[in-house]
Amino acid sequence: TNYSVQSIYSSGERTKANYLTNMIAEDVIGHKNVVTGSARNFSDYLFENAFNSDFCEDPAAGTASANRGNVYGEDEVDGPLMKQRKWQALLNNRDYLNCKGVNERRNFRVFKLGSKWSLEPDILVNENTRPIDGADIPYITDDLIYIGRVQMNLNDGKKRKYLYCQTDYVLKP
Repeated sequence: TNYSVQSIYSSGERTKANYLTNMIAEDVIGHKNVVTGSARNFSDYLFENAFNSDFCEDPAAGTASANRGNVYGEDEVDGPLMKQRKWQALLNNRDYLNCKGVNERRNFRVFKLGSKWSLEPDILVNENTRPIDGADIPYITDDLIYIGRVQMNLNDGKKRKYLYCQTDYVLKP
């Protein structure tokens, strides 16, 4: 009986993690044209301001959220900031997803990938090519590609959930 109860609990936590992972990806893809501050788009903003939940490092401290009831907050109306507040409110709260240990992670990062001719600073440059009709064609033909990675480590870090998605791109001029 105890095994089946633990199995149901673990399955429920994985289902919630899948839902929250997809929610973050949808938030980023659906709001890619939001501009804030010096960033040219939401993906650029997230590249500069990675989201990291520290709830599992000290679960007792994160049981109550400052935005409880209103996950977007009330003081400042800024699209990217409101999204990050929502993620903090949902992922730093035991009501939505529990922690079994300090090895659990919940974060979202955006990586900038570019080709060798990209002038963008601080990017990962991919110079790899593939043969197509006898010519070596680069894997990345756009000037810049933003790739988002949602990472959730569950069950004290033993079960990992990753979701990679293209959040935006800039065509080669």
